[in-house]
Amino acid sequence: MDRMSLKLFKSVPHTICGIVFVLATLSAFSPQTAHGDEQRLVLSLAKQEELAILSIDNDGALQLRDRIANDGQPGASCFDSTGLNFYVASSGPSTVGVYRVGPDGFEQLQSVAVPAKPSYLTIDPSGQFLLASYFATGQVSVHRIVGEGRLSNEPIELLTIDERAHGIALDPSGRFAFVPHTRPNAITQLRFDAVTGKLSLNDPPKIKRTEPAGPRHLWLHPGGRFAFGSDEAGRSITAYRFNKRTGTLDHLQTESSLPPEYTGKGSTSHVEVHPNGKFAFIANRVQGSIAVFGIDEEVGRMSFIDRTPTEKNVRSFNLSPDGRFLVAAGQGSGRIVCYKIAADGRLSDVSKLDVGGTPWWVQFYPGVAMARSAGVASARSVASVDRSLTLGQGVMSGEVSDTSVLLQTRLTLGNELDHHGDVPGVQGVACFEWSTREDFADSERTDFQQALPQRDFIVRTKLSKLTPDTKYFFRAIYGVSPTFTALGPTCSFRTLPGANGHRDVTFIVGSCMNYIKFMHGKAGKASGPLTATDEDKRLGFPAFTAMKNLQPEFFVGTGDIVYYDNPYRVCETQEELRRCWHEQFRFPRLIDFFQDTPTYWSKDDHDFRFNDSDNETNRLPLPMTGIGMFREQLPIVPNDAPNPVTYRTIRVSHDVQIWMTEGRDYRSANEAPDGPEKSIWGTEQRDWLQAKLKASDAKWKLLISPTPMVGPDDAYKKDNHASLAGFRHEADSFFKWVNENRIENLFLVCGDRHWQYHSVHPTGVHEFACGALNDENSRMGVSPGAEYGTDPRGLIQQSYSSTEPSGGFLQFIVGETLGVTFFDDQGKALHRVRFPVDSLENK
Repeated sequence: MDRMSLKLFKSVPHTICGIVFVLATLSAFSPQTAHGDEQRLVLSLAKQEELAILSIDNDGALQLRDRIANDGQPGASCFDSTGLNFYVASSGPSTVGVYRVGPDGFEQLQSVAVPAKPSYLTIDPSGQFLLASYFATGQVSVHRIVGEGRLSNEPIELLTIDERAHGIALDPSGRFAFVPHTRPNAITQLRFDAVTGKLSLNDPPKIKRTEPAGPRHLWLHPGGRFAFGSDEAGRSITAYRFNKRTGTLDHLQTESSLPPEYTGKGSTSHVEVHPNGKFAFIANRVQGSIAVFGIDEEVGRMSFIDRTPTEKNVRSFNLSPDGRFLVAAGQGSGRIVCYKIAADGRLSDVSKLDVGGTPWWVQFYPGVAMARSAGVASARSVASVDRSLTLGQGVMSGEVSDTSVLLQTRLTLGNELDHHGDVPGVQGVACFEWSTREDFADSERTDFQQALPQRDFIVRTKLSKLTPDTKYFFRAIYGVSPTFTALGPTCSFRTLPGANGHRDVTFIVGSCMNYIKFMHGKAGKASGPLTATDEDKRLGFPAFTAMKNLQPEFFVGTGDIVYYDNPYRVCETQEELRRCWHEQFRFPRLIDFFQDTPTYWSKDDHDFRFNDSDNETNRLPLPMTGIGMFREQLPIVPNDAPNPVTYRTIRVSHDVQIWMTEGRDYRSANEAPDGPEKSIWGTEQRDWLQAKLKASDAKWKLLISPTPMVGPDDAYKKDNHASLAGFRHEADSFFKWVNENRIENLFLVCGDRHWQYHSVHPTGVHEFACGALNDENSRMGVSPGAEYGTDPRGLIQQSYSSTEPSGGFLQFIVGETLGVTFFDDQGKALHRVRFPVDSLENK
């Protein structure tokens, strides 16, 4: 026997369904051919009471690998999404057999008695239940999947619905099920509870066909808006509209699957939709062909493309997960045939294999296609990365407004660092489902997007036309292809109240997350206390737990989110820069925080190029590399934004408006003489900022800058507005403009400095510095009047500065009043101030 090398890895702890897509190693799934890798499938051989394991190489050549004895005559089958557990329906006696796919092949774990031989098997998207339909008894059953893929001995649901229940299909959300009946010429519509596994009749309970159709099988379109069914008696294919809110079908179109000149007997059997959503395939069982129809993905209507001769009495066929091949089983010929699928959907016969007996059901392994293309960052072989497809960096939202938001996730091979210190990405697909209800009733879905290496396997989409000041729930639906998907964790965001919203809003500002200092302490040149425990190094920065406990509505990261330059490595290439983001955002505490906390981000020097970097010199990474990496890794701008800029303003509520400036993209050389021509912002951004400030009617105006404008800072610095030899002229001109234009209640918030402070500029403008997020990256600050600082004359007033090195962050509560609280990284409040000034609060 040809051994398969499949390894199971634990799933990411934040995945609701616990489903993982397991990749085989290249050596396991690839014959050593000149053309690359192979895919595998299982064939039910009914009369022989066997399962046949077959392979298809890159050219479509079929090869028999093994035969496995089965208890009874096998029929319908399915894999779970891991590819490690295989389920097959059998008769004589009526059972569902459970097999484990391991290094030594198939091992039977269990045989569960059922009312009759199931005509169809499927796994729900959560991976927790096996559903079956029974042609002979007119029933459907639900078994819970327990440890190691085993089934509950008794069904948790056995529902009698109507005779000849031939198939069963679930929608991608896993909330609705459909059972076609060849008689009484209808499709039963059910609701499915993915928590309890219970089924109930939907309203209406059936979609009845008026013409003699005989619905047999149903396949949901990957776009989630249509379904396509085979009509056994009607010898036709039917398109249905699917209402994702109600879970019901409406007849859209029916087309004959037979040639117009054909007058003989005939019936259809199976139907499938291509993973790309563009084609539907249907088998004409008696006439002996497979028909292909094109799908208009906007309206769901079909158009005939081609009809290809096939084997006698094809009961079953299956498309490969990568959409390159279709394999059909000739029940009446004892042969199987492999077709290559062209770009226009047409089929070409590439190989046949005589297996004898009665080939009944064909089923590809899920996810094996990924081993062919690998899709692993840095072109590493899959053999070196035994991992599971999951969302190893979680799911996050960004740039939330009163009516829109960006959603983002990254498809990864596991959620642990590999031996390169990276979390490799992997090709696949993902979309997002969202609703105002946590149970995702009345949900909507985005289109599937490909996770591609050129975007670091990140999928990002924008939701628009949302309702202001409303909590939304969302989750990623992801997998190898739209046909094989899993549900990500339930996440949430709240849209902003907007200009017409009158209520308090709470948010947090943080900066300077130094991974190397956190993980390696003194060896990483830590400047502050070494407080990170082994548990912290496994879970991530403690500040994220403290911030989550405060339940902010959003988080603002003010730059130095990652550090490309550090004693352990100097990152210069795209791969090295990406690794900095991967290693940090895979921490469970970060994943947990960001899945329910929308974000806004700025970059500074360390997550742009290197310390105090500007746009000068050819030192790597180059400026455009740093700019592109920032826009790629964080949900700041849509993927298709034509001319993205990262300075922007956010109207949070009636009372507060935020401005976020871009401090690296447009700056002059740091070493240039200070004066009117020297600028951090550039003319266009400066003009925009002043115009927007002047036009604002918000009570509180917060300008959030990656670097300080007031300070004081170290005297040697030259890269910020507080620097004596830096960009002081632009800062002084701005403060003068603020006074001359009577811009009231303007407050500055900055990152970059590794200590916290509250300073007041001589013109009366307040600045709050959030400090470094982790202890190891903190230090003591510079005081007004210090000879080694940027305020040697002591003109700045400072009501608070860190009394000892400590990580931390700022909390803002803004409405009729503006409140600011300084916290350390454990969540201890260090200092509070409120405006208008209240002496009882300012302490």
